[in-house]
Amino acid sequence: MKILFFAAMMVAQHCADTRFKEMQDDGTIVYEGEDEDTGRAMFTIILPDTTIHYAYEAEVKQFIKTGNFTYNDQLQ
Repeated sequence: MKILFFAAMMVAQHCADTRFKEMQDDGTIVYEGEDEDTGRAMFTIILPDTTIHYAYEAEVKQFIKTGNFTYNDQLQ
């Protein structure tokens, strides 16, 4: 069972990585530069009904996986 769970997590991560790149290509996710304090890349997510600013890559990928966005600078 643990192996299946691990495999499912790896597939989900790969899908999020692929979708992240696709969304960058179509302009839904826009690179905004690096955070001066952390040096981490920041992105803007442009959606039909809202725009999310200053999101780290891990936050964007979590949004892709879950469909819900929350700022969480602890995600890596």
